[in-house]
Formats: sequence, structure tokens, C-alpha cells
Amino acid sequence: MGIFVKNKKYSFDDIVEICDKNGLTTVDCLKDENMVSVEEYEDGELGGECLFEFHQIKNDIFKLTW
Repeated sequence: MGIFVKNKKYSFDDIVEICDKNGLTTVDCLKDENMVSVEEYEDGELGGECLFEFHQIKNDIFKLTW
């Protein structure tokens, strides 16, 4: 799935917008782990497989980890 690019920096809004366009959702783990994961819905609900992880490198700037 080639939605995100490895060496690009994304804002949180960029990530959410791309997810919305592709039927994915974000899970905010900033408080505990300083990262945001992107998941697919499973049977219309959260809890699907984690597809992408972004770690925060600056305030509201994220980089794709995997």
C-alpha cells in the first residue's frame, strides 16, 4: 500500500486527511508513546491491523516509521 512516503514530514492534519480519503483511521498515542498509528477499520469499528506508524519529531511534525 503506497499511501505515505518514507522520507516526507507530515503534519497531524496531513495524516488525518490522507486516512479519510483512503478509508483508514488514526489512533493517537502521543501522550504515552509520542506516535500516531494508522489502522484500517475491522467490521466498521476500530481495532483493525496497524498499517503505518508515525513518530513525532517536532511539534505537529511526524515522520513515517513503518
